[in-house]
Amino acid sequence: MTRPRSAGLRRDMELLDVLSSPEALTAGLGVARVAEETGRQPSQVSRALAALEDEGLVERDPASRRYALGWRLYALAARTTEARLVALARPALIALAARTGEQASLCRLHGSRVATLLTADAGGGPARARFDVDDIPPATTSTGRVLLSERDEAAARAVGADPEVLARVRAAGHAVVDGEFDPKLAGAAAPVRGFHGGIVAALTVSGPAPRLRPRLAAHAAATAAAASDLSAHLSPT
Repeated sequence: MTRPRSAGLRRDMELLDVLSSPEALTAGLGVARVAEETGRQPSQVSRALAALEDEGLVERDPASRRYALGWRLYALAARTTEARLVALARPALIALAARTGEQASLCRLHGSRVATLLTADAGGGPARARFDVDDIPPATTSTGRVLLSERDEAAARAVGADPEVLARVRAAGHAVVDGEFDPKLAGAAAPVRGFHGGIVAALTVSGPAPRLRPRLAAHAAATAAAASDLSAHLSPT
């Protein structure tokens, strides 16, 4: 016997489904776009999204005014999606750190800041779980540029990113930064893609600029290869 579903719950789930699309995951969606996708009136969608925002199930970017899935959903998913990502990333990070001789990290975008979930040191040993949210503007770092790289021009500018820089990151499949935020630091990052094809995380290597600079291109290639391999493991078999 099929259990009947609440009409309100069904409508809310439709909104969350739309916000989990690749388009929404890369740049968020405005009320009009969500209304178009669900076939509902914008005023109805606006009220429903506001209620979901109050519960932390969706969040609205104050600059672009676009909606995305909220912190509470990500918290609930931490034992599933993020936990699987972290588990699969451990050997990839350890291998990347050993190959480059630099610290390697797994990062995600939480709101408008980069959060580090996992780190592996070049000296070996297990990868360490973390949850450090960086106060550095993401558009100034290789990791942030990768995580922002699929946003459209308006969404990119809303977080201080240069759309042309992000276009170059998309074309290259990785990002490198050499002393742009801090003259002493350099890094390379590449996107990790989930089953839907959207960017879910980034792998990055970073360290002192004088040490990384001569091998930054090689480190970027190694990071891109590791991220591609991790993406393949995240895809359905």
